[in-house]
Amino acid sequence: MPQASHEGVLHFGDIDIEVAVLDDGQRVITHDGVMVGLGRIRPPKGRQHYRAGANLPAFLTVQNLAPFVGEGLAMIAKQIEFRTKQGVKTFGYAPDFLPAICDVFARAQRAGALKVAQRKIAHRAGIIAEHLQRSGTTCLIDKATSYRETREI
Repeated sequence: MPQASHEGVLHFGDIDIEVAVLDDGQRVITHDGVMVGLGRIRPPKGRQHYRAGANLPAFLTVQNLAPFVGEGLAMIAKQIEFRTKQGVKTFGYAPDFLPAICDVFARAQRAGALKVAQRKIAHRAGIIAEHLQRSGTTCLIDKATSYRETREI
């Protein structure tokens, strides 16, 4: 199982999302980072780790978002299991998962399909998306973890 060699936090205004670079060079956005960053409550201990493979976070599987969650999102939602620098087993997602989530909420908001409780997530997703337009997610992860200063050229 890969282990984080570098860990950090992406800062989008007052929104923080935990990220890591694994010892195989793979960049990940932690599951908890996604949940907390979007304003979702952390899942109960029993739901921290799902079955392997594509498994969308529960807040993306609600019926009103179904028309905005395509197969492409499900494909990039493959969970990446790894160990933190402290050796704790956890999982995350590929960097392109975060902008894809933001896109789901932006499209649902434009269509007027969001429920009241989802508007906070959409607002936070909009802030994140705005920052991601300026720099790519992988670049931001490298900067947050100081990976680009230490990686081999």
